[in-house]
Amino acid sequence: MLEFDRLTKRRGSALILSDVSFEARPGRVTGFLGPNGAGKSSALRILLGLDHPTSGTALVGGRPFAELRDPLTEVGAVLDGSGAHRSRTGRAHLNWIAAAGGIPRRRIGEVLEAVGLAQAARKRVGGYSLGMGRRLGLAAALLGDPEALVLDEPVNGLDPEGIRWIRTLLRERAAAGRTVLL
Repeated sequence: MLEFDRLTKRRGSALILSDVSFEARPGRVTGFLGPNGAGKSSALRILLGLDHPTSGTALVGGRPFAELRDPLTEVGAVLDGSGAHRSRTGRAHLNWIAAAGGIPRRRIGEVLEAVGLAQAARKRVGGYSLGMGRRLGLAAALLGDPEALVLDEPVNGLDPEGIRWIRTLLRERAAAGRTVLL
């Protein structure tokens, strides 16, 4: 479960988040909605330990992200794009993530197939379309077969078929008892 409890974030005099509380539970797809600039991405960055709250907490399975023993198996995330260096291939990008996280190499082929990038795995990321980059980011998030997925605007750059595909994938993960937050 992902828990946000009275999360507040200030940057200087700007109030980014004000007393936000909610849970994303296993077996559900939870949508976190709000207008541009409402602090949604900031809340997700705090959850993933990439930023710090002014007050309140954001927890993964009851613990701060920094305390997770095996983070790639507990939470997978895509915040903005794939995060891959443009000169690397998709496979090389996933290979270093798997190596750093102690994930078996066989998972790389499995996730590339799952996200529809098996045929483009040896292509340089700089030649990927926006949608392919989003799929590569999702492949990285799925490498550890995590209990929770955290996706910031996951359909950006996807065509209608890609949008249907990701909706199906997320519903299937939730149906398998996983937590999905978008």
